[in-house]
Amino acid sequence: MRSIGKAGAMADTLATLEKTLADRRAHRPEGSYSVTLFDDPDLVQRKIMEEAFEVCLELGRPTIDADRVASEAADLVFHLLAGLTSVEVPLDAVYAELERRR
Repeated sequence: MRSIGKAGAMADTLATLEKTLADRRAHRPEGSYSVTLFDDPDLVQRKIMEEAFEVCLELGRPTIDADRVASEAADLVFHLLAGLTSVEVPLDAVYAELERRR
């Protein structure tokens, strides 16, 4: 088995999450937290802001707990991707914008 490296693994993880979210948006399984976010644009916006704030709090602590920062960052990435999916902005568009800025 060939190693794809950390960057490739991260891209694969994000692509898989994006596919899962798109599937949940399309099929709307009962009890899905993602569907709750898709149905309430204000909620997804609040969750993105809340998670961003929590990342900032962790980054501002006198002693940084890397695991805690990673956990809060994961929450932020999830909610941001849910927000992007809810308005049909693909992750590839974000990648393209980052590449353009490079």
